Amino acid sequence: MYQPKHFQMNDAALAARLIAENPLSTLIGPDAQGRSFVSHLPLSLIAEGDDLWLEGHMARANPHWAWLEKQAELLAVFTGPDAYISPRHYDTQLAVPTWNYLAVHVYGRFELVDEAQAKESVLKRLIAQHDPDYNAQWNDLPEDYKSKLLGAIVGFRIAVTSWEAKAKISQNRAATERERIRGEAAPEMQRWMELLA
Repeated sequence: MYQPKHFQMNDAALAARLIAENPLSTLIGPDAQGRSFVSHLPLSLIAEGDDLWLEGHMARANPHWAWLEKQAELLAVFTGPDAYISPRHYDTQLAVPTWNYLAVHVYGRFELVDEAQAKESVLKRLIAQHDPDYNAQWNDLPEDYKSKLLGAIVGFRIAVTSWEAKAKISQNRAATERERIRGEAAPEMQRWMELLA
């Protein structure tokens, strides 16, 4: 990712927050012919001591998991709020439009999780994160139905090897210009602009 110094976001806690708030990843890895293949999947960031993991699941019918299992490294991209920025916010007419955005790129090694109980644990952590009230309903489903569902997916973990994050939110502009931009931004973008001011 192109990373001008003033847009770098080096705070791991902020990167983790962006992932938690925007868990739908773009998971990128080559197919059998070496061509880039993408799956869009919600992933959870898990900390275990000093180790970081992403975990999730995909349909067993999706060939991507078998290709990813053979790769030394893959890339998961998470994007946060974004917005068009009009040059009318700037103090000079000698300006052009741009786009503000936040993104985290996570590199890692794919590990298959295909044992039924381990896959159910992955699902339960995802449920706890996004819909904790559904947990009781999941637990009440017939065992043969749950078994069929679990058989139709593969779980996985990604051992995080490195990450980089970028927050391009007009940090290179004058304070008066940033304030005008922030004033018209959507609430989620406003919150990040205030957080990183």
